[in-house]
Amino acid sequence: MVFNIVKNGGSGLILTLLIFRKGLEFPQVNKKMWVKLFLIGLIGGSIPFILYFEGLRGVAAINANIIHKTMFIWVALLAIPFLKEKMSLLQIFGFLMVIYSNFFIGGVTEFKFTFSEGMILAATLLWSIENIVAKKFLKTLDSSLAAWGRMFFGTVILITTAILTDKLKLLSSLNPNQILPVSGSILLLTLYVHSWYKALKLAPATTVTAILVLATPVTNILTAVFITHQFRQLLTINTATILTGVLLISFGFKWRKIPTA
Repeated sequence: MVFNIVKNGGSGLILTLLIFRKGLEFPQVNKKMWVKLFLIGLIGGSIPFILYFEGLRGVAAINANIIHKTMFIWVALLAIPFLKEKMSLLQIFGFLMVIYSNFFIGGVTEFKFTFSEGMILAATLLWSIENIVAKKFLKTLDSSLAAWGRMFFGTVILITTAILTDKLKLLSSLNPNQILPVSGSILLLTLYVHSWYKALKLAPATTVTAILVLATPVTNILTAVFITHQFRQLLTINTATILTGVLLISFGFKWRKIPTA
C-alpha cells in the first residue's frame, strides 16, 4: 500500500501541475463535478489497487496478469448496454482473435479459484466499471481533470486506509533512497493515465481497452530481444494474432453500419 501511495501521489502531483499549466481552475469545478472526480478516484484510483496488490501476494504473477487482461472483455460487455456502443462483425472477429491469443495460445496456467485470485478479478472488474463511468463523465469533464481526480482522490483514500490499518507509519519511515527508484514508475503511470483518459474521451471504451492488450506483444518482443534472444514460433503466432485482433478492433468501427434516423 505504501508503494501505491507514493506512486499514485506522485502522479497526482504531476497532474496537478499539468492542470495549472493548461489554465484550468479548481474554483470553476462545481459540486457535481467534484462528486464525479471523487467517484473516479474511488472506483479506479484506490480500491482496485488495494485489492490487486493484496491479491498478488497469493497469486502467481502470470495468473494475475492473465486475469487482468480480461478487462477488455468486461468493458465490452458493459459498454454495449450502458454506453450504447456497437461493434461491427470485423470488431467482433478482432475480439475473438485477442481472446484466443491471450488464453489459448501458449497455454494458460492452472487456476485454483482462490480468494487471492478473486481479489485480482474484483480489481479488474472495478477498473472495467471505471472505464464505463469515466466515459460517461468525460462528456462534461476535461480529460486532464478526470485523470487528476483518479490519482488525487485515489491517493487520499489510500492514505485514509493506511491510517485505519495502522500502516501510515511505514510511509513516514521512507527515505529519499527508497523513493528515487519509484520516480520512473511515477512518470510512466502519469503518462499512462493522462493518455488513457484523453483516448477514452475521444474513442469508444471498447477500442481503448482493447489497445491496452498491446502490452502483451510489446513485452513478448522485448523479452525475446533483450532476455531470451529467441523468437520462437509460438511466440510469433501469439504476437501476430494479438496485433491483428487489435487492428481489427481499432479500425473496425469505421466500417460498422451506422443506423439511419
